[in-house]
Amino acid sequence: MAEAFFNRLSKKDHAVSAGVDPYYIKHYGARIPQKDPVIKCMSEEGFDFSDNMVKMASRDTVKKADIIVALMDKKRAARDLPMYIKRSPSFRLWEVHDVNGRQNFESGYKKYLANRERIKGKVKALVKELEHNGT
Repeated sequence: MAEAFFNRLSKKDHAVSAGVDPYYIKHYGARIPQKDPVIKCMSEEGFDFSDNMVKMASRDTVKKADIIVALMDKKRAARDLPMYIKRSPSFRLWEVHDVNGRQNFESGYKKYLANRERIKGKVKALVKELEHNGT
């Protein structure tokens, strides 16, 4: 979600999304399942996530990034984020409810809606910050 909003809003910077949870890769071959509520949630904002592939955040990806943003709660970040991400000077944690598509559609959809609005607001603030700082 953050990648999509960032790339729509930013006039000069580009975001790439990558995860740390191998769940989708293990269970779905890196493709977001067509019945995942995130697809419906983001289609309402004009994004087509139906062909999106989940990528993993490698050490090299993290080294090359200007800003690393993790979207998860603090407890999960402490438990699941690799040290090379947590120790990165450009690391930021944006707390959102962990959805991961592991519940019924309606429940997941409502959680994704709440996350979508929170993430959109955070992305708008980040784009504004980067434009203000000239980065």
